[in-house]
Amino acid sequence: MKKYLWFLFSFAVGAILGFNVWILHSLPNIEILKNYNPVLATRVYDRNGEWIRDLYTQRRIPVPLDSIPAYVKGGLISVEDKEFYHHHGLNYKRMIKAILIDIIKRRKVQGASTITQQLARNILLSPEKSFIRKFSEIYLALELERYYTKNDILEMYLNHVYFGYGNYGIEAASEYYFGKRVGEISLKEAAALVAIVRSPGYYSPYYHLDRCLRRTDLVLKSMLEEGYIDSSQLNEASAESLVFIKAEERKRIGPYYIETVKNRLKSILGNSYLTMGGYSVYIAMDKHFQEVADSIVEAGIEFVERKYRLKPKSEFPDSVAWRGNTPYLQGALVCMDPHTGDVLALVGGRDIKQSRFNRATMAKRQAGSAFKVFLYTAAIDNGYNPSDFILDLPIIVESQNKVYAPTNFDSTFMGKITLRKAFYLSRNLAAIRLTQQIGVFTIIDYAEKMGIKSSIEPVSSIALGPSGVTLLEMTDAFGTLDNYGVRIEPVIIKKIVDRYGNIVYEGNPARERVLSKQSAYIMINMLESVFNKGTAHRARMMGFTRPAAGKTGTANNFTDAWFLGFTPDVVTGVWVGYDYPHKIARYATGAGAALPVWVSFMKAVLDSTGPDFTEPKGIIHRLICEQSGLLATPYCPIVKDEIFIKGNEPDEKCNIHTKKQKKPPTSSFEKMDRWDF
Repeated sequence: MKKYLWFLFSFAVGAILGFNVWILHSLPNIEILKNYNPVLATRVYDRNGEWIRDLYTQRRIPVPLDSIPAYVKGGLISVEDKEFYHHHGLNYKRMIKAILIDIIKRRKVQGASTITQQLARNILLSPEKSFIRKFSEIYLALELERYYTKNDILEMYLNHVYFGYGNYGIEAASEYYFGKRVGEISLKEAAALVAIVRSPGYYSPYYHLDRCLRRTDLVLKSMLEEGYIDSSQLNEASAESLVFIKAEERKRIGPYYIETVKNRLKSILGNSYLTMGGYSVYIAMDKHFQEVADSIVEAGIEFVERKYRLKPKSEFPDSVAWRGNTPYLQGALVCMDPHTGDVLALVGGRDIKQSRFNRATMAKRQAGSAFKVFLYTAAIDNGYNPSDFILDLPIIVESQNKVYAPTNFDSTFMGKITLRKAFYLSRNLAAIRLTQQIGVFTIIDYAEKMGIKSSIEPVSSIALGPSGVTLLEMTDAFGTLDNYGVRIEPVIIKKIVDRYGNIVYEGNPARERVLSKQSAYIMINMLESVFNKGTAHRARMMGFTRPAAGKTGTANNFTDAWFLGFTPDVVTGVWVGYDYPHKIARYATGAGAALPVWVSFMKAVLDSTGPDFTEPKGIIHRLICEQSGLLATPYCPIVKDEIFIKGNEPDEKCNIHTKKQKKPPTSSFEKMDRWDF
């Protein structure tokens, strides 16, 4: 019998020892915490270093313990682990008490885990509930206390624990619930965060506010009992009203811009920017510009809906899944710094929740007359002058074995007019004739050099914009002119820094001179004419007073409305239309539908006055007779001050007005800023 009992005892001891050995070998090494790299949020900042948004699978923003207010630590210890500074990982009295209560109640009623145990469970173990995991938790808690100080354990805990809604750690929770850094929160706000951490779902302030407030009061009273605060602090905190940030107040800036950033990040870093995170991403966005763009595009399109009596977005149900295409009027905006390539603001649509399709970067739409900028740029760069004449008369065109007769927007003809006038009044027939002289492939070449990457059809009507292009491409191309002929690749991401402070990516955009400064300046000057007295003259009537240049664009049947324009500082493009191309409304032109959005945005982000465009060397002025296009004589009735590239100016005097007329001239021989319209 004694041998039998001895055998059982030996077997039991051996089994226990074997079990312990097996458990110990299967446990993670506590030293891995020395190099512990938790999943962090990737933080996105604008070009000025202002925080924009976090990208994450776990939103965690680590902070050192000395940046966390003492009352956060005191509140946590007072309700989660009163003996934290006195035990070595386990609170034996609390464990025995919890076991007895659970036995009496016949269910798990009271938790007994110390902060150290909770840390071991959260970082080193799986979430499954079992005896083996509990044993492992106890052992690891003891090991943690051997290797780390109490402050180390508290810091790891406060940076790791879950606070709900994807937020891990006290800093992320403080920003999410109160919009503050943890160092800025009040005593009561700290108590609320400690209350939430016990069970983020059960104590959610958004779904169970009463529970959250009751537990917050409990935390404050426990802090008083444990000596972390005095009665006056308790009374002051109790009188404070907690204000949690509401979902509607958590509006995200530039959702379409951020989607573009995420796509670029994936191409640069793969999925690690989410799976591990910890990156600081500095993007080209200007936060102020983007906030203005977000609101102006929506307000501007609502104005267009009212103006043309279109069915407003508000009358379409939010519950309908549009599969990327929406039935209501859409719009997009791109604003760039022409000198750096920085995309300062980007709006790809009205509601990213209903449609993630980015109309600024993905939609290829007919640019209409805005595409004429490439025709006239090619002409100027190949020796044509703004004062050269072109016929604005009916023409028959054969294209792709078809014959058609293009028309002007107003169905009238102006006869012989200058290139400048044909451009600022956007005369289609003159553009068709000039295309025949320049050649479609030359126009395509200039479009591509200036920033167009979409495929362009080599058709005779190319200058009227029949090919699909994106708003980002067109804005970039106009930026090439604004940058005096130097094309810069658009910049979305400027720099990426990893969690260790290493720069892993820098956006150094390619720069290439594709036009001479002189050709670019003449085009700028001609685009100023469009703005001041041509198809975009309404901008001045709307109160935009800065020096500016731009071009309207209206696609066939009024399906797409464009305006591309710039000042010496920024270039902005606006598109308005439906996802499924169909008529917006009769006479819904670029000037009527897109220009008002452009003006509202530019007035909001720029001062009312600003620098003028700088005339480069190699540009000369000559007084030209409007009728002959030659150097004016004292007898020419209408004289214009025109600009030329030096060496390409006319050298003949007017051969029409060679002697004094019977009637006095209508203008002097002085430089004139007024253009007839």
